[in-house]
Amino acid sequence: MWGDADTAIGGSRDRFPSTQVSLIAAAPGEPLAMERVVALYWKPVYKFIRFKFRKDNEAAKDLTQGFFASALERDFFQRFDPAKAGFRTYLRLAVERFAAHQHESENRQKRGGGVEFAELDTQPASGESPEEIYLREWRRQLFALAIEDLRAECAGAGKHTEWAVFEAYDLAEDARPSYAELARRHAVAETSVTNYLAWARRRLRGFVTERLRGVTSGERELREEMRRLWN
Repeated sequence: MWGDADTAIGGSRDRFPSTQVSLIAAAPGEPLAMERVVALYWKPVYKFIRFKFRKDNEAAKDLTQGFFASALERDFFQRFDPAKAGFRTYLRLAVERFAAHQHESENRQKRGGGVEFAELDTQPASGESPEEIYLREWRRQLFALAIEDLRAECAGAGKHTEWAVFEAYDLAEDARPSYAELARRHAVAETSVTNYLAWARRRLRGFVTERLRGVTSGERELREEMRRLWN
């Protein structure tokens, strides 16, 4: 359901501490801060570059890899000012500047120099702008990571039925089974199905919160991003 063959690099099989400090608190001399950023933002950045600059799969991957490698070498976190913009916006603008510079350099090499870069604004068939695609993929990847965290917790804690009920109902790609059907399938009471789903949703929200806490500047930005997700 959550897979994407085009964006195989930067997948979701990472593990972070259950309690994460904010991005700004973790950033100075902390490689884990960039790991958190890459885990969440690889796919949104890839999709943004692909549609904003009309790059094919491999070229978009190369630019995405190049951006994060460049960010590791520079004072990327230190330049972030939460008073001016949220981290998600700051990163998108940084990606846009990086990709535009690379695109312009490539055009100069191909055409002999002196080419003035013109922004490309071709939209995908869905009609979404590259910025809208970036936001959509950010949301999708955030929930994919949180769902993987929930799956891992259930596996580690032996909560196999809780996970199976949640997966069958909340992650159903087609028609959802009824609570009665799930109860029969797993030999539990319908009230247990209700309780399992309530528990799983609560834990999922907790994992979403922790993932966001690891890539936001503090509680204020965290609350703002949570409102965008759930409202």
